[in-house]
Amino acid sequence: MKPIASPLNIIDFAIMDFEYKFIPPQSTIEYDFKRDFNEYELDIDFSIHTDEVIHVFVKAEINRGKKILPGYSIFAEIACVFEFNKEIIIPTEAKASIEGFSTIYIALNSLRGFINQVTATGPIGRYILPSVDLNDLIKRKQEIVTKPVETKKKVKNGKRTKVKK
Repeated sequence: MKPIASPLNIIDFAIMDFEYKFIPPQSTIEYDFKRDFNEYELDIDFSIHTDEVIHVFVKAEINRGKKILPGYSIFAEIACVFEFNKEIIIPTEAKASIEGFSTIYIALNSLRGFINQVTATGPIGRYILPSVDLNDLIKRKQEIVTKPVETKKKVKNGKRTKVKK
């Protein structure tokens, strides 16, 4: 089959920050590292900035939480830059959906590929960032972003004033 052009073009992919560490087990008994891969604490965040192009930033913390298991501990932040194909006319609603879902999906898959590639030569083999419910991730991010700004009291010259965070 001959594919048709996508309305979205990826222009660039860049690694913004990366930390990789191997955590050996405390015991010298044979340890099944890959068994723990599904138990790794995972934290993913993203942001989107749109001007002439779409910039998507994705951060992932893998096995860096309160309970660090033997194996890999990784922090990675990537950026993907996209633009719409100017030759393809897209309805405004579809364009918004592509900006808010497809770009994050592609960026997350780019991050997954990068982590897979780096860990492939690691001491316990490749780690594949697990699939996540992207709809839930986006929904929770929207809830955080649209949450009303809380105020706190600040003491200034002996007087309490309300200050927006």
